[in-house]
Amino acid sequence: MPRGLRNWLRSPSKSIEWLRDSISFWRGDTKNLELLPGWTLVCHPRVYKLFLESQLTDPEQSAEFLNFVKYCDPSMTLFDIGASYGVFSLAAAHFGGTAIAVDASPIAARLLRLQTNLNGYARNIRIVEACVTDTTGNIDMLSSGVFSHGYFRVSPGRPKSELTKISAVTIDELARQFGPPTHIKIDVEGHEAATLRGGKEVFASRAPLLFLELHNDIIRADGGDPGCIVDDLHEMKYEMYSTDGAKLDRSAILQTPICRLVARPLALSANG
Repeated sequence: MPRGLRNWLRSPSKSIEWLRDSISFWRGDTKNLELLPGWTLVCHPRVYKLFLESQLTDPEQSAEFLNFVKYCDPSMTLFDIGASYGVFSLAAAHFGGTAIAVDASPIAARLLRLQTNLNGYARNIRIVEACVTDTTGNIDMLSSGVFSHGYFRVSPGRPKSELTKISAVTIDELARQFGPPTHIKIDVEGHEAATLRGGKEVFASRAPLLFLELHNDIIRADGGDPGCIVDDLHEMKYEMYSTDGAKLDRSAILQTPICRLVARPLALSANG
């Protein structure tokens, strides 16, 4: 049975809910969600549920988002890597900045495009349907389907029949196409090392502020070592902080299943 069909069948309740939300939107229904005081976002019903669950209900993701918006202003050029439905890109646009929203999932790209148009941010957000990695061309990825909001991820060891070929870009290539970023957000479900390797030119010359979700458990399950990513960031002269501003050492970063951190260039850290 093709994986796409299995994704729909393995969780009937989620599939039915997804279809209901889609039909509701086709009928013209939207939801309003106040993400921040004074900022109400018009949402597709499916996007509304995800943003409500993550940015407003989950304590860690809410803290990550609220910390991020402190940095948003009209001077921001954000590379939103692993954008999903684009809440970070939408926040950048709301505060007058620019976002390059990149996600491998056709579902995520479509819903982000809808969100962008519903809220009048088309001039601020560019959407790229691709995987950000360390090479350009194509890469094989695994689709989680509606079970996990349409996410795609690099999944070593899976048979080719399970995978979908996706366009691949690098951070450096994005910078050549759209201009250098001031900020980069990375949430790529265990593919962090390759994503960072593809940005050597940007990190060496521009030193953008980095918002990183380090998926320690996924990396280890795939046979990798998340400590190498921490070491690479240190070599690139970055210091790492929690979302509440506390400086993080290596052991603190690696002891949790997911570490949501802010990596600041040493020069910026020295200036506060």
